[in-house]
Amino acid sequence: MIGHVHATRPSPPSRPMGMVLLVILCLSPSGCMSRHAVTYQEMSQAAPQRLPHSIAVLPFHNATERPDLAPLVRQGFYAHLSYKRFRDVELSVIDQVLAEHGLGADTEWTAERIRLLGDWLNCEAVVIGRINRFERLFAAVYSQFNIGAQITIHATRTGQPIWSDRHVARLHEGDVPLTPLGLPLASIRTGMNLHDREVIAVVDLLTRHLAGRIPDHGLPGPAPGTYRLELQIGAYRDHQFALAERDRLKAEGFPASVRSETTPDAIWHRVVIGPYLDEDEAMAARTALEGLLSVRPLIRRQPL
Repeated sequence: MIGHVHATRPSPPSRPMGMVLLVILCLSPSGCMSRHAVTYQEMSQAAPQRLPHSIAVLPFHNATERPDLAPLVRQGFYAHLSYKRFRDVELSVIDQVLAEHGLGADTEWTAERIRLLGDWLNCEAVVIGRINRFERLFAAVYSQFNIGAQITIHATRTGQPIWSDRHVARLHEGDVPLTPLGLPLASIRTGMNLHDREVIAVVDLLTRHLAGRIPDHGLPGPAPGTYRLELQIGAYRDHQFALAERDRLKAEGFPASVRSETTPDAIWHRVVIGPYLDEDEAMAARTALEGLLSVRPLIRRQPL
């Protein structure tokens, strides 16, 4: 007796799995969203004679739902700005003066108030910042942070803006498995990305970019042969995070170290590369690091 063989069609994936795969495809490099897209607005150029010598970083206005972003972004920006040749007003001094006059992050900064701040803080310019984006996406095997902010520098003599910039920093992590069987393992590797350390890393990318694009005021630098060069990779409040970054860069062959500095507001752990006595060697290392990290390290001159 000849039996009948009935062909069975494979069952379609469940709806939740199908939705996850759709999201993965949209987030993959060939999908509907670029993994490395970065947006920024070209800043209005400031004439060198108008750039300030002293500057105060005011509290950032936070337009997102994450309340701890404002101090993180402000302190990160302040830490990166300290490598520029400005005389910066300590954050604690700024906050004390603002509190005495009933001012804060949500203040409407009119030209008159900015001029008064210049007198109270004895500075030539203030940085007014606004955090306008915090996006968090977690889709089983893929995680992404987007944090965006804009800054405007105002001259305190006139109250008018002399510099502006905006940037969105993104951190991506995740694999796109070819089969559903790859989902659990990929999830184990990427499921821990949505933690505070990753927020700090994105804030560092954001503030490094915003501070790094501000030109110095044009004072002549030291004569060659009287200084050494260091490249700052990041400034972090998490010491273990800084040590991990140092070890990762050492594994890539860079002379990385961590230098901790105490300010009135926080302890900063700076990851630096160097020192270099030869400027060409430092520039070559900077180019290599830029290709590795997709960010441009800040250059700092240290006296010999």
